[in-house]
Amino acid sequence: MGKTLRDCCLACIARNISTISRLGTFLSVRDKEILLERLCWHGLLTTQSIPYVTYHLFSDTLQRVNLSYCNQVDDKLLEVLSQSGCRPKHVTVHHCPNVTNRGIISLSKILWDVEGLKLRRLEQITSEGIQSIASKSLKYLNLRRCHGITDAGLIAIIRNCPNIEKLNVNRLHKLTDASIVCIAETLGSRLVELDARELTFITSKSTMAIGDNCPNLTRAVFESCVKLEGDGLIHITTHCPLVYLDLSLCYKVGKEDMTNVVAAIKARSSLQRFVCIGMTVSSVCIEVLSSTPSLTHLCLCGIQELSDGMIDMISRLAGSHLVELDVSNCLQLTDNACSSIANHCQNLEALGLMHLGEVRGTELSRLFLDKRAKNFKSISLSGTTNLLISVIRTLVENCSNLEVLNLAGLKTVTDEIAISVATHCHNLKQVCFRNSKLTDLGVCQIAIHCPNLVMVGLAGIHDLTDKCIIALAENCPYLDEIYLSGCAKITKQAVMYLVDCSIYWLYVNHTTPNAPFGLLMAKDLDKGEYTRVDDLPLEPLVRRTNAMQSP
Repeated sequence: MGKTLRDCCLACIARNISTISRLGTFLSVRDKEILLERLCWHGLLTTQSIPYVTYHLFSDTLQRVNLSYCNQVDDKLLEVLSQSGCRPKHVTVHHCPNVTNRGIISLSKILWDVEGLKLRRLEQITSEGIQSIASKSLKYLNLRRCHGITDAGLIAIIRNCPNIEKLNVNRLHKLTDASIVCIAETLGSRLVELDARELTFITSKSTMAIGDNCPNLTRAVFESCVKLEGDGLIHITTHCPLVYLDLSLCYKVGKEDMTNVVAAIKARSSLQRFVCIGMTVSSVCIEVLSSTPSLTHLCLCGIQELSDGMIDMISRLAGSHLVELDVSNCLQLTDNACSSIANHCQNLEALGLMHLGEVRGTELSRLFLDKRAKNFKSISLSGTTNLLISVIRTLVENCSNLEVLNLAGLKTVTDEIAISVATHCHNLKQVCFRNSKLTDLGVCQIAIHCPNLVMVGLAGIHDLTDKCIIALAENCPYLDEIYLSGCAKITKQAVMYLVDCSIYWLYVNHTTPNAPFGLLMAKDLDKGEYTRVDDLPLEPLVRRTNAMQSP
C-alpha cells in the first residue's frame, strides 16, 4: 500500500504552494492545518515560500497549529501567526531550535482559548517566555525538555492557567519542590495526570503536597526522581486513586518502603499499570503486588533480585488478568520463568524478555501454539542470544496480530525469519532486526507486506544496500523513525529519497564510520541489483572516427 490520493495531492501542493493561485479558497481548514504540519516536517518553509504560506494558510479559522522539527520556524513566523487573528484550540511548537522567548511571547497573544499546548524541546526558551501565557481553557500543558524553565516561570503559567488537568514537566531539571507544591495547591482536584520524570531536586515535600491536594490524580510518573523517599510515595499512593505509577530508578526507596508503597496500592485497588525499573524489591513486595486484582500491566526490568520463583508467584497470582509483562534485563531468570509464564498467563498482549542470557525459550512455544498467540501485539526478545530459532519461527508464524517485534542482536535471524514475518504479520508498526543476518531480500519483503510500519531498526546489518531503502520509500509512507548506523552500503542519497517519500517527519540515525571513502552505489539495470560502482575499473575511451575521412 502506497500513499493515498489525498496524501499525494497535499504533497504536490506543498511543493508548489508559491505557484497555485487563490489556493486558500480551495482548501478546508483541516487541509490548511495538515499542509502547515507537512511544510515544517519536510523543511519547505523557505524564504521564498513563507509569504505564500502566511497568505494562504494563516487564517482566523485555524483550530490546530503544529510547528514541529523545523529549523525554519522562528520568532518572525510566530509573530506573523499571532497577527492572523486565529484562536486555535491546540498548539504545538516542538524541536524548533530558532524559536526564542520573543516568539513564544508573540504566540501567547492568540492562546486565550487554547485547550492543549505543547512547547517541547525548545532549547532557547526560559521562564521569561512562558510567563505571559494565560488561558482559563487550558487542559493539557506539555513543557518537556525545555531545560531553561525555572520555578518562577512554571509557577507563573500554572497560576495563569488554573484549570490544567494533564501536565508534563518531564526533564525540566531546574525545578524544585516549590514548583510541585504550587502545582498541587493551585490545580488541586483538577489535576489528573502528572509527568515529573527526571526532576532530580524534588523531595518527599512534593509527593506529600500532591497527596494532600490532588484526590483525582490517576497517572504519576516519577522516573529518576532520585531524592524521593518512601514516606512521600506511601502518602501519594494512599490518597490518590492511581491507575498508572512509574517509580523507576528512584534509588532512595528501599525494599521495605517499596513493600509499603505496594501495600497502599493494593488497598486502593485502582492501579492498572506499574513500572519499577532498576529498583530493589523483596519477595513479600512481589507477592503483595501480584495479588492486586486491578493490575494488568507490569514492568520490572533490571531488577536483579527477581528470580524464577518470583516470576512463578506473579504468574500464579496475576496471570489471569495480566495483559503486559516485561522482565527484561533480570539476569537471574531462566527457562523455568518462561515455563511459569506459559502455564499461567492466559491474556498476555505484550511480553518483554530482553537480554536474558540463560533463556532458550523452549517453554515459550506453548504460548505461541494455542489461541493465546492471536492476542499478542508486542513481543521484545532483543539480546536474548541463546533463544532457539525454532521458538522465533513459531512466534512469527502464529502471532499474526503483532504490531511491535524486537529481535535485535539475534544472529540466528536471517531472511527466512524476515520473509515469515512479511507473510504472517501484516499489522506490524515497529520492527527491529539490529545486528542480525538479514539481506535486502528480507527487508524488501517486509516493506512490501507491512505497509503500516512507523519504526524500523536495521543498524549493524552490513550487507544491506540502497535496494531495501527504495523498497521502504515506495511501500511504507508512514515511517517516522529508522536506524541504519553501520549500514555502510546504504548511501545518503537513498536515505534522502526515503525522507522525501515519507509523509511525516522522519528521524534517521545513519552514521557509518565503517563506510569506504568515496562509496557510490548504483542500480545494475540488467540484474536489478544495487552494487558498488566507485571501484569499477575505468574503460578506455574509444573515439569514433569517420571511416570515410581521407588520410
